[in-house]
Amino acid sequence: MKKQKNNVYLSIAGIIAPVLWFGLVIILGLLEPGYSHMTKTMSVLGGVGGIRGIIFNSGLSLVGLLIISFAVGLHKNINRGKGSKVGPILLILGGVGMILSGIFHCNLNCTNALLETDFIGIMHMLFAFTAGMCLAISPFFIFARLRKDPQWKNYSKYTLITGIMANVPGIIFWITLATVRFPAIEGLIQRAGIVFIFIWIGVMSLRMLKINEK
Repeated sequence: MKKQKNNVYLSIAGIIAPVLWFGLVIILGLLEPGYSHMTKTMSVLGGVGGIRGIIFNSGLSLVGLLIISFAVGLHKNINRGKGSKVGPILLILGGVGMILSGIFHCNLNCTNALLETDFIGIMHMLFAFTAGMCLAISPFFIFARLRKDPQWKNYSKYTLITGIMANVPGIIFWITLATVRFPAIEGLIQRAGIVFIFIWIGVMSLRMLKINEK
């Protein structure tokens, strides 16, 4: 009973993670004068001075912690914890990357990461890349385990599609950021890469919750 209760808590953490992430990006983006979700990366919100920047960076780190909790719960709930740990470990690394990218955050307009780079800016880019990459490729490894579990088999194709949908814009974003940038749609490309992962986390967490409430 205690184990099942813990799994419920881990499921709830996974449900909260995408809600908090969407709330941070949408609400703080609306509050920032001149900010465009189409053109501006999410990291810019972490470089805002005052309480809004603190809220975004703290919230981003909290989302990372929630993703780590979700990863632990997902591992325990698929095949009763038996199978490859690569997928859950990648989710955990993605969560750690989010925590550290919130700690090592951009300055105003992310000039310390994109123009006049300094140590904090470089660390932010490194951890943001780690978070995005690990989260995006984790579904490919989770997919293999889902097919072997009758309770999760129907979620395997969705998980595979999520991995594909997350990686295409994600790869485009990081390649263009390092080479020829497209500032007119840079924010849109970045969001397209991560939004599928957060929706997937929410869907999988709801499934975990349903399994553990039986």
